Amino acid sequence: MDKSFRYDNINHKFLIARHQVGDSGLHLSLVRSFSWGDNFPPQSPFFPGKSLPYHYYFDLLVGLLEKVGVRIDVAFNGLSILFFTLLLYVIYRLPQIIFKKSKLLGILSVILFIFHSNLTFIDFLKEKGLSLYAISDLWRLPDYINKGPFDGSLISIFFTMNVYLNQRHLIAALAVSLIVFLILIPMVTKHHKGSCKIIIFLGLILGLVSRIHTLAFFSAAISIVIFFIVFRRFRLVFLFFIPLTAVFSFHVKDILRQDYSHALLNIGFLSEKPFSILNFASFWFANLGLAIFMIPLGFFLSNNKQKKIFLCFFYLFILANIFQFSYRIDHNHSMFNLFIIIANFYIANTLLLLWKGKIKKIFFFLLLFILTFSGIIDLMAVKNDFHYPLLDAPSNKFMQWVKNNTQKKDIFLAKQEILDPVTLSGRNNYFGHTYYLSVMGYNYQDKSNRAKLYFEATSQETLQMMKKDNIKYIVIPQKPIADFTYQVNKVFFDRSLKKAYKDENVIVYQL
Repeated sequence: MDKSFRYDNINHKFLIARHQVGDSGLHLSLVRSFSWGDNFPPQSPFFPGKSLPYHYYFDLLVGLLEKVGVRIDVAFNGLSILFFTLLLYVIYRLPQIIFKKSKLLGILSVILFIFHSNLTFIDFLKEKGLSLYAISDLWRLPDYINKGPFDGSLISIFFTMNVYLNQRHLIAALAVSLIVFLILIPMVTKHHKGSCKIIIFLGLILGLVSRIHTLAFFSAAISIVIFFIVFRRFRLVFLFFIPLTAVFSFHVKDILRQDYSHALLNIGFLSEKPFSILNFASFWFANLGLAIFMIPLGFFLSNNKQKKIFLCFFYLFILANIFQFSYRIDHNHSMFNLFIIIANFYIANTLLLLWKGKIKKIFFFLLLFILTFSGIIDLMAVKNDFHYPLLDAPSNKFMQWVKNNTQKKDIFLAKQEILDPVTLSGRNNYFGHTYYLSVMGYNYQDKSNRAKLYFEATSQETLQMMKKDNIKYIVIPQKPIADFTYQVNKVFFDRSLKKAYKDENVIVYQL
């Protein structure tokens, strides 16, 4: 966690690992909207004026910790470490309960989770070959070999540790969801007379997960409800589902308020389009590697009760390969992340059958190596990643001015940036970066047109429109910038508005 995000408290700057820059801009801005701003009721700092459909509880908790004096990286990484430890513990404990096996089964499940299986190792060996130099190259590997879909590769980066470093809230959601499942297993499979209050309480807890990570919540809710049904505990479905739905309904309200829609049917996830059985099989073989054979083998080697538990989560794999549950198809990855965690238990159980006997142990270590080699390779990219430095207030004079001289709910009209100094100062950018808007499902075309009109204002009528949109400040770059293409009439702004702030990089006009 510390490798991917740090804070230099002496020079007041963020140190963000290269592969975490994109998500950090969103989450750090949300954190600062709670710690330095006043984001209640919550809205996106990149799209003020509408309720926030995004899951934000993790960022809220980090923000509240920073607000009371905890340094931002200590809060962010501390919570991440806590939930990651919980996740590893529940991954260690769950297979032991399901299979009634030894601690080794839990250890194997943790290893398979951290060092995922795919075919990246083949690409590495093709490029480096088998030599002592290859070991040196592996240790110094500067980047992921495959970063699909962002680099056009068939092998997705969403099944590596990178997804958990970028989405710390996903860790928290998976940890809490699996703990709920861990508590429910003996109540359901052994027909223990679990307290109704406990079932209701667990439903409430899982409902809260919808505000930590919506699709992780959705995945866990589907699997647990199917779990109740498969084991014929129909009464528990209602005891669990009613409080869960009651809590989730408040989040549904914010989601439904958005006017952005997407096609529900999107077959094949990220496999090559147009969809075909060959493209689908090729994608999952590349992304699961040997696990694509070990998972069904582990299923058939399990008993009936264990098969039922597997099928409760296998539905996630089926549904996420047919439907698009969010504004972007790649968001479905969280459903696969949960399924793969459970599937690894069945792989680990199969490996454990080879543990007894010297000859079998050879196959055990061979299979384990093939299953984890790609994960080892990808983890080197985390180890060797470099940090992108970003000045924070007070080292960044503009951010310091924004923090100290503007109101906490003020809206700025400013350049779109991934690492936006306005939102990182706890304020709102009228039309923030479109990547973050698409992630949250906003239909932003109207605001895009208005932002162009406002930046290129030449009349008092336009200034009045800006005031009606609650824009308080306009931030204009001092120097030409490639991705700032607006034709700004500085003469008009100089004549019509007061300059509130100026440095070598920006001029800020106050409305």
